[in-house]
Amino acid sequence: MNVAMNVVRQFGFHMLRIYWERRSYRTAIALGTVTSLVSLVQFLIMGEFLQSGNTFEGIQGYGGNIISFLMSGSVFTGFVAVSLGAFSNHLEIEQRTGTLESVVVMPVPLTRVMLFSGVGGLIGTALGSVAMFGVFGAVFDIPVSVNLLATVAVLALLVVTLGSFGLAGCGVLLITKKGDPVRWGITTLTTLLSGVMYPVTFLPGWLQAVARAMPTTQALDGIRKSLLVDADLSQVAPSLAHMALWAAVMLPVGVATFAAGMSRARREGSLGEY
Repeated sequence: MNVAMNVVRQFGFHMLRIYWERRSYRTAIALGTVTSLVSLVQFLIMGEFLQSGNTFEGIQGYGGNIISFLMSGSVFTGFVAVSLGAFSNHLEIEQRTGTLESVVVMPVPLTRVMLFSGVGGLIGTALGSVAMFGVFGAVFDIPVSVNLLATVAVLALLVVTLGSFGLAGCGVLLITKKGDPVRWGITTLTTLLSGVMYPVTFLPGWLQAVARAMPTTQALDGIRKSLLVDADLSQVAPSLAHMALWAAVMLPVGVATFAAGMSRARREGSLGEY
């Protein structure tokens, strides 16, 4: 009986510690709560899409095959995750291990080290995507018609654009320590509005306008066309131009935000805090 009571008491203290630890990261808690609500909306829209029957309205422009449509969306989200998290993932590791202050004063700039980490992640994602398309394409006889040059061009601009957002998120992360609202915002809007699991046409009219203004929506459109229906550079040019505009705006914003966050953390002496 005493052993059981001790176990219950220890469990209670453990849960209380988790509560107080997470309570201190209010930004992360708020973002997690909203993410749960957004996920519910996303699956409701997905349900509406699946109820449309085997015609799957809205995917004909990408070859009309539902498996390739969803697979290309999966590949896309992999590149989105790596592009957005290339900088912040490395930064969080340095924060957790308490080595950020030491890394900052190293001869090699912190941004270069984070860039190396991101490039490694991109290579792994690219190899995994090729393997997935190869295996699933053979097993399910998925029709794939790739224009390699157009695909690489779209992915390159996607990485630069979202990497700029990720750099801005790092600047915020240096202040909040946990919970990156920039990365969360882009990831959430991408999964909900960019057509990853269902065509953009299934969104309400006003949301379609918002979705088409996002760089990720245009990038996914370009990736699907270049991967599945052999669209060349001229056919994905609208997507490239749209992302180039976003990159031109966000790259200086990302650099400035990161520099501001680093400057404030140094001034407050909070680089070593997590």
